[in-house]
Amino acid sequence: MAAASALAAALVVVGCEDLGLPGGGTVATADLVVLPLQTGAPPVTPQSFYVYNGRPVTRQLTHSDAALNAYLRIEFPPGCLSSLNGTPLSIDDSVFVTVESRAGGYGLTLSPSGLEFTLETPTVTFFYGRYADPSVADAEPSFADVAAYLAALEVWEEATVGRWRVARASGPAGVDAIAAALDAPGELLIAAAR
Repeated sequence: MAAASALAAALVVVGCEDLGLPGGGTVATADLVVLPLQTGAPPVTPQSFYVYNGRPVTRQLTHSDAALNAYLRIEFPPGCLSSLNGTPLSIDDSVFVTVESRAGGYGLTLSPSGLEFTLETPTVTFFYGRYADPSVADAEPSFADVAAYLAALEVWEEATVGRWRVARASGPAGVDAIAAALDAPGELLIAAAR
């Protein structure tokens, strides 16, 4: 019995430690090679809009170029809103959200921070083919070439300040696109682990 209790206590301690990747842990920002935008890339206009719990809501953020090239698409399925600042939300409720791009690189900030989702979480897809600058990989010995860097890209969510974990369901979403589930408001970025 004492051995079982000691084992359980050890598992709790190990489960609470920052184990690093792989294993579901987190990494510091310095351990990521963030996918930057090209110098002079047209800015991305933030959007604020209502998410209605009773119906799907999709928005696309675009670069402010003549073609309005896509930067990201965010999709909220019906019934995805659980609560706001601890107050439960019904299927008839809506929440005003803001989606902004991250300065200098691919990523987003979603607010308000007190919003919680159900198991039907939103998804986000980033489109980096037009304005990404993958040459950042040239200075990184972790990657054999730019192709290896692009193949290693994932969507990362900020777990705590300066600590990141791979977002759930992160993966390629077609040519020059990557997608992930959005489990909570906050910060996301596109990067590869060093």
